[in-house]
Amino acid sequence: MKKEIDRQRKLPGFSIGVGDLEVLWNRMLALFDNEERIFQSLKIELRSETLGFSNVEELKQYGELKGQVSSFSIWLSGKDMRVSIHTARFWPGLGGLFYKKAIVNATSSSDAWVAGALDTVYSFLASHKVWYRWVVAAPLGWILIILLNIPAAMELSGWRAFGFRSGAFIGWFSTLIALGFLFVFRGRLFPAATLRITEEEGFIWKHIPELSLIIAVLSAVLTVLGLFLGWGSA
Repeated sequence: MKKEIDRQRKLPGFSIGVGDLEVLWNRMLALFDNEERIFQSLKIELRSETLGFSNVEELKQYGELKGQVSSFSIWLSGKDMRVSIHTARFWPGLGGLFYKKAIVNATSSSDAWVAGALDTVYSFLASHKVWYRWVVAAPLGWILIILLNIPAAMELSGWRAFGFRSGAFIGWFSTLIALGFLFVFRGRLFPAATLRITEEEGFIWKHIPELSLIIAVLSAVLTVLGLFLGWGSA
């Protein structure tokens, strides 16, 4: 009888350069110290094409790729064991409306090897976490559903602070628009994983996440102020 253990673990939002990728790659290779042949693969998905590399050195020698990418996968496998990293996958045409968070997956007949492989990848990428990782993990869909039902809940409770002439409505609607924008474009503005090929970003693009967060925070502040104003005028 052949036993196979397959497990995965969600990764925190992270950002690494090519040098970091090489260090991670070598640590993953070290997991296969008793294997004679190791299959290695790095795939980078762009808008109109998919690039494949067999190691980090090939990526370094490829000079046509610039900037950063957020959709890529790493796959290393031996005879009876494999470990892989899969990052965000965007639903075509929806600007990142639906996407999967980055995960690490390990398969082997040894439970100890699987646990060690998952821990090796997770511990390394956890040291390269992005500041907005909470946005990646946040259940924005559920937050929007709750936010959409606030006016109805207020009406049922007898509190009419969300009348169309109330300042509360302005704050509520602004927050709804801001969170809706983040929900639809979260995959692009706050990628779950980023591989920096080169550091050739403009100021605006580089700071889009910070600017988007500022908009969301301001909208939340408007909501709180609007609630007080609406309560005071109710």
